[in-house]
Amino acid sequence: MAAKPIRLKFNKRRIAGFTGNQLKMIALIFMLCEYIGYVLIENGVLYGQNPAYWSMALETPEGQRWYMLARALRTLGRLAFPIYAFLTVEGVVHTGSIKKYVGRLIILAVISEIPFDLAIKGVIYDPEYQNVLFTLALGAVSAACMNRFKAWSLFIRLVIAGALCFLAYTIRSDYGAIGVAMISLMYLFREDRNVEMISGALLAAAESADYACSSALAFVFIYFYNGKRGEFNMKAFFYPAYPLMLMIFWAMVYFANR
Repeated sequence: MAAKPIRLKFNKRRIAGFTGNQLKMIALIFMLCEYIGYVLIENGVLYGQNPAYWSMALETPEGQRWYMLARALRTLGRLAFPIYAFLTVEGVVHTGSIKKYVGRLIILAVISEIPFDLAIKGVIYDPEYQNVLFTLALGAVSAACMNRFKAWSLFIRLVIAGALCFLAYTIRSDYGAIGVAMISLMYLFREDRNVEMISGALLAAAESADYACSSALAFVFIYFYNGKRGEFNMKAFFYPAYPLMLMIFWAMVYFANR
């Protein structure tokens, strides 16, 4: 009787992927890098809010070292927005109420504006530059309109998205028109994961051209999203994290420079 061939068995471990909560935490870490580089180093150590001192600081070897550190941190920080943009698309797709979802983003954007202007410009309100949550809110509105009017032609839906991109450009929100376009395209192509990733990565690379196109690397993390929110509902942590972080950074710079 012939012996049965031996078949080797290997344990095939599936990659669990990232939950929505884990992606938000990753994005938050990258965002911390961005604001440490910009607020604490450029606006703090290098006095970015004082053009005269800024120019003098950059002429010194120590100032150059601080500047290079800030650039490295801000290069990493560019990875935050594409992750938040992708999660905004997921939020529109899975929310029980698009109106409430968009409303929360708008309310949080308004609440965050004074902390944002204090941290970035050192003033209570700067009409020339608005925080990134306005961009996410406009992107969410664009995605919601595409969903609401999906029976309409693609051209009309793209015109609506274009109008919202123009609005983001007009109010000068952080990441502006290209941020709204990124959310709009990822929503439009969400049923084809590869096209969604490629379109988002191309726009991210264009947005971060001054930072070695680093934003596109965010899609490495996004690609491994497993479609799950996570074990716990962490809205109570993530929603206030942005304005609180900005206030803490502003306070650090303000009291250090008194």
